[in-house]
Amino acid sequence: VMNIQNKNQIQYILVGSVPASNFKFLLHRLKGLCDNAVLSETMYEDHEAIYIIKNQTSGAVTVSLSVKRSLLNPEKAHRIQYLGNVEGMNLNRAATMRSIIEVETSDNISTYLEQLGFQFDYETLLRGYSFYKGPMRINVSRLHKIPERGNLSNIMPMTDSYLVELTLHTLVQQDSLCEEMKAFAEHLKPIVVLDKIEQKR
Repeated sequence: VMNIQNKNQIQYILVGSVPASNFKFLLHRLKGLCDNAVLSETMYEDHEAIYIIKNQTSGAVTVSLSVKRSLLNPEKAHRIQYLGNVEGMNLNRAATMRSIIEVETSDNISTYLEQLGFQFDYETLLRGYSFYKGPMRINVSRLHKIPERGNLSNIMPMTDSYLVELTLHTLVQQDSLCEEMKAFAEHLKPIVVLDKIEQKR
């Protein structure tokens, strides 16, 4: 079912949002900042389904997995992703840190997860662009809700803004790389302000 050739990694992330009115300005700025802009800009349209397992006593979600597939390149393998909790808020660390596991999988992964006891929670569609600057990846996407499960003909934007995510993945913890992310984020101001993810209490 899964091709586990990788990977348990560390993810550093900064997030923000930009109104639709500033979307083109942000894309223009990113094209100027990223290396080989023509090659480093990639449009994507991904379907994402969330599956969860709840504690039978408390009802709290104990495990959440994301299953993603490309709608623009349907021949690509599905991907299953687990995101760990946000690590303690180190004030000296310029970005949020969490663990991430992502593996390629066959297209019957949803059935397999449900057989394991996972429940379908919700699904979304993400449309946007990816940019690359060295080891960093910048996603600018608009989230769309899917009112009826599996029916992509009636999707609608969740908000009038775009989600901006600046991420960097490493095999081991390297907090010094956060400074590179912080410096890049400064170049995106005032179009968008990127910040750490708040830790859930």
